[in-house]
Amino acid sequence: MYTAYSVDDDYLILEEMKDIVPWQEHGFELVGSATDPLVAFEEIANIRPDVIFVDLKLPRIDGNSFIAKVREIGLNPEFVMVSAYDEFEGVRAFFKQNGFDYILKPIDSEVIGIVLRKIHTKLSANNPVKDDNSNEIEGDETTDNPIFNRLIMYVKDNYTSCITLDDLSKEFGYNRNYICNMFSKYLNTSFSKYLTKLRMEKAVELLDDNMLMKKEIANRLGYKDYFHFYKVFKEYFGYAPGKHNSN
Repeated sequence: MYTAYSVDDDYLILEEMKDIVPWQEHGFELVGSATDPLVAFEEIANIRPDVIFVDLKLPRIDGNSFIAKVREIGLNPEFVMVSAYDEFEGVRAFFKQNGFDYILKPIDSEVIGIVLRKIHTKLSANNPVKDDNSNEIEGDETTDNPIFNRLIMYVKDNYTSCITLDDLSKEFGYNRNYICNMFSKYLNTSFSKYLTKLRMEKAVELLDDNMLMKKEIANRLGYKDYFHFYKVFKEYFGYAPGKHNSN
């Protein structure tokens, strides 16, 4: 699945882009959006989306200058201009930068859908999406989103450390809200609950080894102190760690 980002100074336009465009039907995931072009630039530099929808009229910078700024840092996504203006110079400057398509507002989901299909065809020819076992994860948590599959694999490899949402954000370049939304969408849970599930399943395994002290188990599972581990364990199972072998 390819990734998309939307930049527009009108918050309502961004909401329409999220709500009315059937991204996944066309093989895309909307991974971020922003009304502030400076915020958008920073996120795009980390996320590196495959396609960017950008407004022509932005605060402090116009859409064409924004495109040039993104290209200056070595990124080369497809660009789609979404604008209320069809002035000749703006359109001409956009296509001189090899822009993919120019769409006039108001937002039309069918028009964007057509553009997405064309972009998907182009991207597939140049950079096919991998859909093999390298994206699969253990258990029943494999999804049709390779981005989330890789993220889950990372969590499974690092859940015994003090991993946080900020760590995931830095590692994968996605904002916290997007990561939270993926956990909710694909696993019907939150990141913190999923992390606790992994740790508690491992806790039971370690508690069955009578050679380990409970404080050591807490440390192995990423808890800085035993009392935190004790509280989480009791809330999760309904009994204290010391009572495990008697249950």
